[in-house]
Amino acid sequence: MRTLITLTLVLLAMLAPGIPAAAQTTANNPNLRTWWHAKYELNATTPVADDAVRRSTFYDVKVATVAAPNARFDAFPYMSIPRGGRDKWGYNDDDGAEFADRANLTMSWSSFLYSTDCWVYVTLRNGLTIGSADDVTIRPTALNLSKEMVDSTTMRVRVPYSANGYRFSVEFNNQLYTAYNDMSGTSGKLNDQGLGRAIHTEPRNALLIFAEPMVSAAESARLIPTGASGSIYYPAPGMVNNLDAITQEIVYFRAGVYYMPWNYHAQLPANVKWVYLEPGAFVKGAFQFVHDNQGVYKFTGFGVVSGEKYVYEPDTDNGYQHRIAPDCHGSCVKLLRLQSSPTMQQYLDLQGVTFMEPPYHSFVVYGDENSFQMRVENFKMVGGWYWQTDGLELYSNGTMKNTFFHSNDDVLKVYHSNLAIDNTVVWKNENGPVIQWGWSPRNMNNVQVSNTYVIHNKMYWTDVKGNTCIVNSSPSWSSTDPAAAPNAGTTVANLDFENLYVEGKTNCALRLYALSNTDTVHIRNLFIDGWNDLDPASQASKFHRMSTDLWIGNETVSGRGLKLENYRVGGQQIYKAGNNWNSTSPGRLDFDAELWDDWNAW
Repeated sequence: MRTLITLTLVLLAMLAPGIPAAAQTTANNPNLRTWWHAKYELNATTPVADDAVRRSTFYDVKVATVAAPNARFDAFPYMSIPRGGRDKWGYNDDDGAEFADRANLTMSWSSFLYSTDCWVYVTLRNGLTIGSADDVTIRPTALNLSKEMVDSTTMRVRVPYSANGYRFSVEFNNQLYTAYNDMSGTSGKLNDQGLGRAIHTEPRNALLIFAEPMVSAAESARLIPTGASGSIYYPAPGMVNNLDAITQEIVYFRAGVYYMPWNYHAQLPANVKWVYLEPGAFVKGAFQFVHDNQGVYKFTGFGVVSGEKYVYEPDTDNGYQHRIAPDCHGSCVKLLRLQSSPTMQQYLDLQGVTFMEPPYHSFVVYGDENSFQMRVENFKMVGGWYWQTDGLELYSNGTMKNTFFHSNDDVLKVYHSNLAIDNTVVWKNENGPVIQWGWSPRNMNNVQVSNTYVIHNKMYWTDVKGNTCIVNSSPSWSSTDPAAAPNAGTTVANLDFENLYVEGKTNCALRLYALSNTDTVHIRNLFIDGWNDLDPASQASKFHRMSTDLWIGNETVSGRGLKLENYRVGGQQIYKAGNNWNSTSPGRLDFDAELWDDWNAW
């Protein structure tokens, strides 16, 4: 149970008579758009009211253009806490949120739209102060955003305009803590009391800023529905439990707070092709496109979809209570779920939306995955406290750019061919790797992942798990299912990972357990700040062929194996031809001896 600090100050729009509400000023012009919620709770410990939004108890945020720095507009500072402030509800098993709950972790964030250079002003609450701008770090540090101290409680960050936007963390030294592995049992457990070995240092109360570009006139028709887009249904703010039978084609959430019952999620009828969330829309619930009849699906807008009302692993086969079956992949609620058709090529635009506190996998498509193409832009996921809060799986020919993931499982799942992923910021919790293409044999070719920024990473295991590290191809998920066994009839080829920046301490670089023939995997510019304080054996990178029937590309002769180009640890470049690559050296490469000719580092 979270420590009950008496912060349950509930500041709602209905204040006590005679006490005026502080005026909030928001912007809505071609240069800047911010928003606010009139009904909120300053509450860091318990669930909030259905029709209220949790406001950060640690930070206030304002935004101004550089051209008019004194005209500062409020940007609502949202906040997420583990389990939404509940105890475990109907179950006693571990759910992955234990450490975050014990350590009283929180994640605040604020979003705005802009089309010109801006200043973001961040003010500390609760009497905390700073002495200089050096007390603040902006991550990813590779962004090189400039910062200035305004006064003892406020600093500002300059955000240049970019068509890609920026997603970054503002970190105050007085909020930092270090997580430790207590070295108990097989894997150890995390603590914040200094017991054992240091794993990673991060803010206890995070603050993220999502500076998103204004939707251009050219893109407006694709991303913002109008009457010309189809018939529109506008839900009223408050309870929403009637979306299963609407007759319109588009569901349009205007700014406001909406909530679905804890035992309901929207199972949208066949006529619905688009869900839009206006900036300032906050929807507690989940969406399922039940039918597979649409050629183009859209889920767009800069609103929020929150899973805070659902229990961990909410199983529709168990009345939305926590699952009782061994697995609920087909029946547990996902914040967004679609069904693809075996008879037509289909497309999905997923743009702008923030997913908060998913209770299970955040996003899944069932059916024919090869005929479902995705375009993902400016997507964010926060509050990934539970296990199985995966990032996104892209399907064949999919693209994704300009995203942020706070996740407690596999983040970038590249299981299909012809994928392009660019500009991803990752805050990694304990479970799963950052990049994953394993679990079962696959035919996949031409995957490009570029500019991935891992700003935090609490992966901590002392034993050598197969499903961890920055880059991973996990061994089989099943020892009995023939479909998960190594298969020499499948081939993974031409995977290209470029510019991976890993800040702070981390556990391991890569573990590749080949279940398919593996042709060319090229990792270029992998920069790791340094290893955590576990033993080198716990940090070992692995390269292993799961069956002698599999063919691995020969890098030495043909340049078609595993290629590590400009792999650096603590600034030191790792060379196979040198003496710094092996399992006790900085490179920590503990690859199978039989694969010696199948990899290189230069």
